[in-house]
Amino acid sequence: MIFVLFAAHDTSTTLTTMAYYLARHREWQEKARQQSMALDGEIGHDTLEQLTELDPVMRESLRLNPPVPTLAREALRDNEVDGHFVPKGAFVLVTPAAVHHNPSVWKDPYRFDPERFSPERHEDKAHRFAWIPFGAGVHKCIGLHFAQMEIKIVMHHLLRDYEWAIAPDYQWKLDPTTLGMPRDGLAVTLNAR
Repeated sequence: MIFVLFAAHDTSTTLTTMAYYLARHREWQEKARQQSMALDGEIGHDTLEQLTELDPVMRESLRLNPPVPTLAREALRDNEVDGHFVPKGAFVLVTPAAVHHNPSVWKDPYRFDPERFSPERHEDKAHRFAWIPFGAGVHKCIGLHFAQMEIKIVMHHLLRDYEWAIAPDYQWKLDPTTLGMPRDGLAVTLNAR
């Protein structure tokens, strides 16, 4: 039950972000749709693995707009990080968006480019903490795999049943006081297939 209660906002934020990028980059929407249309019957764990075009889109959407703005950790002992003393008990905040837009790790970090997660490029492997929308290490989100399955299932059904687009001049404005949701709710044109 904790997965459902605490993952709902992360899932909806990620789905909204993916919908935006798939509307902005219709070629990716079509590639992902073709894979979804090729699947017959009920979708399950095995068939989710076949939706390979959705994986890099989801990962890139999470990189550009991580659903959790900060990750807090408590220092378990006195430590020094880059010459800064961190006393035991101090809270340290990590901002995934700052990490995900670091040009020393990511090539052209503000551009939507799902190919950066391809086996040939693997920019997310440049550092073990390069891609951290779910946190990292032993304290990483326990719902990581559940959330990814849920997102892929919902997006699979959306791709099969709808096409969507945004106006060419539309630029979303994210509300920084919430979990990265568009201020206008995301102005898309949705058409049933």
